[in-house]
Amino acid sequence: MRWTIEPAAPAVPIVACLPHGGVDYPRHLAQDLIMGPDTLWSDRLTRELYDFLPELGITTITTGFSRFVADVNRDPHGQQHGSFRNSVVAAHLRSGRKIYRKELTRAQIRYRIKLAHEPFHRALDAAIASRLTQFPRILLLDLHSFGIELPGDIIVGDRHGTTAQPEATNLVRAAFTEQTGFDVRMNQRYIGGWTVRRFTDHKAVDAVAVEVNQRCYLNFKGRRYPDPPPPGDFEETKRRLRTALEKIAANSNIRTGGVLPSHHEVRDQALKKRVDWRCQSKATAAAPMIQVTVNSAVPSRSIVSCMCLASAYRTPAV
Repeated sequence: MRWTIEPAAPAVPIVACLPHGGVDYPRHLAQDLIMGPDTLWSDRLTRELYDFLPELGITTITTGFSRFVADVNRDPHGQQHGSFRNSVVAAHLRSGRKIYRKELTRAQIRYRIKLAHEPFHRALDAAIASRLTQFPRILLLDLHSFGIELPGDIIVGDRHGTTAQPEATNLVRAAFTEQTGFDVRMNQRYIGGWTVRRFTDHKAVDAVAVEVNQRCYLNFKGRRYPDPPPPGDFEETKRRLRTALEKIAANSNIRTGGVLPSHHEVRDQALKKRVDWRCQSKATAAAPMIQVTVNSAVPSRSIVSCMCLASAYRTPAV
């Protein structure tokens, strides 16, 4: 399975993940289900809704597995097999209806976690680590959809300011508000799940969840149970979301301070500052301050030469 979709344009300091868009349920596991796997809930069509992300330079982590194999937005060390809202392998639907013929064993749960949960987060961590070699900070967007019974079109969540700096959250909220025309809410009902929460203490990651109401892009009036709702204003909603994400991507370099210099450039800049200070501190009327230019192609040679010149103008100790 392909977990990581690399940018198709120059990378920006954004990693997005789509944890609940998959619908695949392995055949050898489906025999434990009471119902057909195609009737299980998903963030329907979210992978298709955001398939433009690589074109914006955004690294994307996705999964084809149904969230009912193992929910990648749940703590794998928390509740194992119980409620839909808290368990890594849910035993019941949100309605309370049982999913399995009998309770899964620890071994079965562990197998599902290793199959669907662990690879997703390994890919996510690897993508973030890779981008942090280029940028000083990363914005993580955890992208979901929610049902029509709640108010608002888009809900932005940062767990009440604990998973992202205010500048990052404001950038996301403002972009969706100004560019989409949708009703954007903040930390209402959906504040960010386990994926966002696990980056709470990360010093270089701002993690923000974005939930889109499915009524914005699905046709619930045209639904014929038990089939899922067909697409509604899908293309128009996709266009609006793209406009918002384009604005976020365009401003992400400004927010993070741009691309990090290479380790050679970092070293040269540090040494240049040191040499400039020495030259200034040793300058006299007879020997004015030396202008230092560091050649990054041959940094050691140019810096050594400059330091020799600086020492030549050293004034006698008093």
